[in-house]
Amino acid sequence: MDEQKSQSPTAGSRWQILRQVRKKTIVQLIVGVAILLWLLQLANIRETFTAILAVNVLNVAGAAVCFILSSTLVALALYVPLRETNPTASVRHVVMASFSGQLLSDVTPARSGYFITPIFLNRLAGIPVEQGMAGVLATGGINAFLKAVICTVGLGYFISFLPLPTAVVNSLLVGIAVLLVGGTILLLLMWDRRMSRFVSKLEKLPLVGSKLRSFTEMFANVQREGQKVRRSLIIVALLIFGSLLVNSFALYAIFLGLGFTSLSLLDFFLMASFASALTYVPITIAGLGVQETGYVMLLSLLLGLPISVVDPKLLAFALITRALFTGTDIIGLSPLIKVGLKPDAGKISPPTQL
Repeated sequence: MDEQKSQSPTAGSRWQILRQVRKKTIVQLIVGVAILLWLLQLANIRETFTAILAVNVLNVAGAAVCFILSSTLVALALYVPLRETNPTASVRHVVMASFSGQLLSDVTPARSGYFITPIFLNRLAGIPVEQGMAGVLATGGINAFLKAVICTVGLGYFISFLPLPTAVVNSLLVGIAVLLVGGTILLLLMWDRRMSRFVSKLEKLPLVGSKLRSFTEMFANVQREGQKVRRSLIIVALLIFGSLLVNSFALYAIFLGLGFTSLSLLDFFLMASFASALTYVPITIAGLGVQETGYVMLLSLLLGLPISVVDPKLLAFALITRALFTGTDIIGLSPLIKVGLKPDAGKISPPTQL
């Protein structure tokens, strides 16, 4: 009886945290949908959907293939550091686990759902959670830094000849700041011994210290695994860069499919980085609405169109891009459903047959 009483406050606090997270997520979803509805009202809903229906199907198919290839490159970027810590890891299982994580990141604030990927790696490939987390931290940190650098270069490039609105510049700066801070924290979590010493001191806290022992042990294991992946980071960076390049081809294909012809592939390479940065702006789900607004404004300026009037074809471009980007990650739905998020997910499990 006493044990049940002692456990009930913890269970209650967990449910309270989950409720708060759920409420915050719902609010962010509502904000994102409201932004999209506002854009549709400005652009004319009927004309926007007419433009969507008129897009060249072959271009859409080509863009979908590019998005799948891009997500696969991200998955391979995760496999490279995992191979350093677990040479027997299955490429197929790692790729499917990454797709599941990317699918969750497409529907969570600041793409935070990708940090569930170690659970999928454990369930699908039998990879210990500590090794999976080290791979995710390495990939996430390099991904964040690379995108932040490209976004900064791209922002300077576009500002040099475009009158970018303050709202767009501020949103991009927020996204870049989130990427830089997030990337720094991810890499510090893996390699900075001061972080390890700080976490170990948590065990000395009264009342809660003993309950944190399993967490501190896991953190120490993640840092040990993190030391092994350093030599793979250049390859990880190249794969992430390749993913961005393929994304730019996808955007260019959609743009051409809507009947536009006047922009270059470089514009879309930089735009792909911008779009990625905007998904980290933590006011909506994965930048829902914010990203679409950025696309419409930047394309309007590049095409010499007034930003006070939303061109239906440009909004169609943004909506098709969102649908394909998220829709192609649906490949990760099957393993996500099979694996589930069970309480014992942190234990090492035999690989799941897909």
